[in-house]
Amino acid sequence: MRRPRRILALLAVQQLLVELSVALTILVNVIQYIKANSRPNAQLLLAKPTPITEDCLDPRWKWFKGCLGALDGTFIDVRVPLHEKGRYRTRKGQVAVNVLGVCNPNMQFIYVLSGWEGSAADSRVLRDAIHRDGGLRVPSEEYDITYANGIVELAAPEIRELFNLKHSSARNVIERTFGLLKVRWGILRSQSFYPIDVQNKIIIACCILHNFIRNEMPDDPLEREIPDVPVSVVETDVECVSTIESNPFWSAWRDDLASSMYAEWLSRI
Repeated sequence: MRRPRRILALLAVQQLLVELSVALTILVNVIQYIKANSRPNAQLLLAKPTPITEDCLDPRWKWFKGCLGALDGTFIDVRVPLHEKGRYRTRKGQVAVNVLGVCNPNMQFIYVLSGWEGSAADSRVLRDAIHRDGGLRVPSEEYDITYANGIVELAAPEIRELFNLKHSSARNVIERTFGLLKVRWGILRSQSFYPIDVQNKIIIACCILHNFIRNEMPDDPLEREIPDVPVSVVETDVECVSTIESNPFWSAWRDDLASSMYAEWLSRI
């Protein structure tokens, strides 16, 4: 009995090695694509942004006409030399990179910037994404400040509560997208032994493959494990965000939107 079991074990190991070899080949090819098509420091536009339409009926998004997507950051563990660990250590003590991501309602990444140390503040990462050459370009009328500054504040508590509820419901898609990304790719759940620049490119490669899977597999079984919590962008002559400070125009627009939400809610009770 021992010999057949040993043969079966060897066959299983051989199959695993073949699968790992195929996966590594795919990953290497995607990384080579990134090197050929992305700017330095592992940033890339992945899926073409599509604004939320005026006739949108999705309750999470119908209030945010023209919205291009949801933006947030996440930490992904990395391995760095001992003398660099201080810069990569987060407030919770993990050694990681701070990854900025933007996704659409279909949980596809529109933009990813990987490379900032875990100690970097979200506002600093966002400033870099906006100001760097070939970086994140956001039309000023579509801009949302909350990634850097937290929950918005409105005058009336009940209006503020309703707005933040609907706003958080829409933004939850980026948290779920990052969660799905980490569930799908085990290499993002633990430190690897690659140099840090390769680790950052692996993160981008996983995002590209994630987008491909979302395109080819509308019913993604892994999505059920997540709790609720490469296309060129057409250049247009629009004014884009060059600062991440709030402004009176945005504040007035937000207040009007929140009041409209509250008025509709009152009409239904």
